Amino acid sequence: MTTASILACRSVLAAAALVVALGLATPAQAFSPDDLERLAAGKPIVRVTEAEGPIDGQVDAVIDIAAPASAVFSALTECVRAPEVFPTLKSCRVLETDPARAWDVREHKVASWASFLPDLSTVFRSEYQTDSRISFRLISGDLEHLDGEWRLEPIAGGAATRVTYRARVGFHPLVPGFLVRQSLKSDVPKFLDTIRSEALRRAQG
Repeated sequence: MTTASILACRSVLAAAALVVALGLATPAQAFSPDDLERLAAGKPIVRVTEAEGPIDGQVDAVIDIAAPASAVFSALTECVRAPEVFPTLKSCRVLETDPARAWDVREHKVASWASFLPDLSTVFRSEYQTDSRISFRLISGDLEHLDGEWRLEPIAGGAATRVTYRARVGFHPLVPGFLVRQSLKSDVPKFLDTIRSEALRRAQG
């Protein structure tokens, strides 16, 4: 998102990533030659760092998607089909929305990583700038902290989109921060690949 998966190991990322931080900047000169090769191949760049206070980790990520920004924005914001697109998401429900669709409040329920644990839930508010920006922040739920942002920048004359993502995630005081960061490093690239596949499907459909 975003959201949007929380796991004591793996589910922390799912909720953070599915929901469907502020001011991410990734100038071209910040990319190494290896980074540029990854972007050209449609692969994500993901960096996870430690943070302070209730925040266990901060994610900064970039991916180039060979689809227009409108298709990427649609993939990130549609609620009805979201559980079909993202396997760990059990439900997406819009609780409140602005008539002009400039913002909404959503509830995500995410499948737990273990059968003996309950499903996890987050309620968050997102603000939208159509086809260019989505910012989100946690209102309530099973995360200690979550805020973030997606930015969509047209490239290749608008035929493709550079997607930048930043999120700050805090899970639970009893869960070590290094486990949260480990989960983010593992799961964010998979989530971005899913977004890419769905945006390409929408662009072609």
